[in-house]
Amino acid sequence: MNTLKRLGLHPILLVKIDFNKIAINSCLAVSLLFPTCAMAQDWSAPATGMLESLESGLINIAAPVIGVGVIIYGIWAMVTGRIDIMRLAQLVGAGALVIFGPTALRALLSAA
Repeated sequence: MNTLKRLGLHPILLVKIDFNKIAINSCLAVSLLFPTCAMAQDWSAPATGMLESLESGLINIAAPVIGVGVIIYGIWAMVTGRIDIMRLAQLVGAGALVIFGPTALRALLSAA
């Protein structure tokens, strides 16, 4: 409080709290126990469900899009007579990351 006053800040408290009372101390002690109770429950279920949905969505949508991209690039390379191996490798690498990335994420989460 003194540091705030030295900085020129004067916080206005609506309620004066007396930390010497037993009721205030017991409320603080109980509030420290609530995170432990929350962690004992299945709090990670929404996050894991979201990751499973994200995994299936990425594989179902992005894999065909990248496959079509490789086909279009192959047609373009055939028509122009130029093929850039680095660009083709990037397309194939991106496809591999989309397919195997979520599976690796699931394996890492199950190992933890």
